[in-house]
Amino acid sequence: MNGTRVRGIVVAALLPCAVALAACGKAGGTAGSAAPPDTAKWSGLYATDTLPGEVRPRVVRLAVGGDTLAALSIEFVGVGTTIHPGRWSAEGDVLTMQPMRGDGTLGELPFVWRLDGARLVPLKWDRVVYGERGMTLTKQAAPRRVLADSAAGAGR
Repeated sequence: MNGTRVRGIVVAALLPCAVALAACGKAGGTAGSAAPPDTAKWSGLYATDTLPGEVRPRVVRLAVGGDTLAALSIEFVGVGTTIHPGRWSAEGDVLTMQPMRGDGTLGELPFVWRLDGARLVPLKWDRVVYGERGMTLTKQAAPRRVLADSAAGAGR
């Protein structure tokens, strides 16, 4: 298994942890909507292809939880990954992810995407922090689960 694939697997495994940690902050509702979002429509893992960067290429992943928690990770290829936990809300075909600090206060400006099929097309983001180029994300297929063969038993 190559290093990039291993890092991707590790990041995918850590994102739910970051989402759970975001819940440890101040209690609150959704990121900008009074009505609960359609979690079946939105929840899942979204990712970019490798994006060229000013310094290094990067891969962006967004984990949208079924409970309005979310985490955005940015993998700077060959360097490391930053994780930005937060909350999400949706109205119509627009998804908003508000990054939160560890103490539950708002982080940088929210990310806003429009749903176009399986893609999230960027509408608004913090250009000071993330640059002028938006990040189009594509919903990833859920990992296939392989069930254990319980009839064969453990080898001895």
